Amino acid sequence: MQSAGALQPRASSSVGPRAGLLLTSLILAAAVANLNLAVANVALPTIGASFDASQTALDLVAVGYSLGLAASVLYFGALGDRYGRKIMLMLGVTLSVPACLLAAYAPSIEILIAAHLLGGLSAGMAYPTTLVFIAALWSGPARTKSIALWSGIGGAISSLGPLISGWLLQHFWWGSVFLITLPRAAVALGMVLAFVPSHIHETTDPVDNLGGVLSVLFVAALVVAINFALTAGYAAAFGTAITNAPSAEKQRLTNSIARQLLKSFAGAVDIAHRYPEYSSQINAAAKSSFLSGDRAAFAAGIVAILLGAMPVFFLFPKKNDKERLLAEYHSQDTSRHTGRCSAGLSPAAVR
Repeated sequence: MQSAGALQPRASSSVGPRAGLLLTSLILAAAVANLNLAVANVALPTIGASFDASQTALDLVAVGYSLGLAASVLYFGALGDRYGRKIMLMLGVTLSVPACLLAAYAPSIEILIAAHLLGGLSAGMAYPTTLVFIAALWSGPARTKSIALWSGIGGAISSLGPLISGWLLQHFWWGSVFLITLPRAAVALGMVLAFVPSHIHETTDPVDNLGGVLSVLFVAALVVAINFALTAGYAAAFGTAITNAPSAEKQRLTNSIARQLLKSFAGAVDIAHRYPEYSSQINAAAKSSFLSGDRAAFAAGIVAILLGAMPVFFLFPKKNDKERLLAEYHSQDTSRHTGRCSAGLSPAAVR
């Protein structure tokens, strides 16, 4: 494993001699979010059996973390730019601790979903902020190397999540998979507090709170809609399989068994264990139905991407307009910087 010194790219003048420790702090903070993204999916079958959860609830557990991250990242990024990126980073890492504890000891599936969503919101505060710090503190080849280390090590840590979770599930209860982040979060929080600068290239422009809230609601609604497309597709496909079953077998299907089959993939597997003589047919129908729901979710996602791409293609400025706007913004920033220096502020204070 590389030491802090080995992680140190050739630093720009704004980073200083502790560049390696600073980069290690940012990578560890991002790793908290990376690891949490991967741990819940491995435990879904056990969670479903423990809470007798529906497919909708299990899907929300699976996507809850990414839902919170995707919905909040734009708004929290703007808040960090305005009020302090280090504050936002520390809040995100700190908030991940109660989120993990709440998920590990959740008494119900609803509490688990809320905890996972809270963890996603904490990741929305911390994860993108680490990359913003790297872009602000390093330049040129040093920035390229720093981003490569940040993404490469983060991806490696994320890939360890399912392996560690699988081992924990073999020896402990399902909630243990949510606790593996806690030691890393404690170390990351201490290093961020010690080595990350308090302020770097922040803005005094007001935050568009209304636009931020609307972006959170829109992205959340989009992710939830895709999730329910999966659930609806599964239930519809399994309902069709039940309808087309031979009449002799349908007579044995009570309403409670039918509801359990339609409830979730885990519920269908449980019914297959209770009726081993029909287990192969039930498992085959459940797998086929889940894949049908998966295709419905993919279709909903493709439609959402196309709808999102249309305004980007037709309304966003083209290359020449972007270059003109960038030149204007650069001129405005230079004028503002010059004005503050003329007013008696040092370049460090302007930063």
